[in-house]
Amino acid sequence: KQGEFITIVGHSGCGKSTLLKIICGLVGYEDGQVERNGHPVTGPGPKCGMVFQDHRLLPWLKIKDNVGFGLGDLPRQERDEKVRKHLELVGLAGFENSYPSQLSGGMSQRAAIARGLANNPTILLLDEPTNYLDEEHIAWLKRYLLDYENAFILISHDIPFLNEVVNIIYHMENQELNRYVGDYDHFQEVYAVKKAQLEAAYRRQQQEISELKDF
Repeated sequence: KQGEFITIVGHSGCGKSTLLKIICGLVGYEDGQVERNGHPVTGPGPKCGMVFQDHRLLPWLKIKDNVGFGLGDLPRQERDEKVRKHLELVGLAGFENSYPSQLSGGMSQRAAIARGLANNPTILLLDEPTNYLDEEHIAWLKRYLLDYENAFILISHDIPFLNEVVNIIYHMENQELNRYVGDYDHFQEVYAVKKAQLEAAYRRQQQEISELKDF
């Protein structure tokens, strides 16, 4: 919901990126159902802005057309103005007519962020958005996210970045999502206590089983 700045954490390969793609409808799922507020989602989901590691710019389109890719229903002048505004926002003013192959990795990432923001999404989905960004543009992205008016879900291995921008942690483990309120450091503290409690309960259970067998 509005004002929730979320990160999904979990070991590599547990399905974090796939979950983001399911949320925005890029991929399907084999079992279960997607729910919103306790009810199955049958129609279109929220309007998503997507910045994914493997969601590249289209190489045959100019940067202005990449950024404006989802704005085809707007009048041309309004679309061009929105694209120009978002390219300025990410420090790419003057690159409207360039092609992706002419940009560095950091510039391409900033163009992808501009594309994700351009259609005023209800929820912004970002998968490793700080990859290829220098310190100046990481600082810009941090400020932008802290002032973001809706909600975002973020995946990142940049712990200092997470600590500054998120207020909700979803931990993916054993095909479950557990919710924690606070930054990443707070999550680690709470999770360490929870894990120690579970391990202690398991040891007690094994001790009781052993004693019953001896009896």
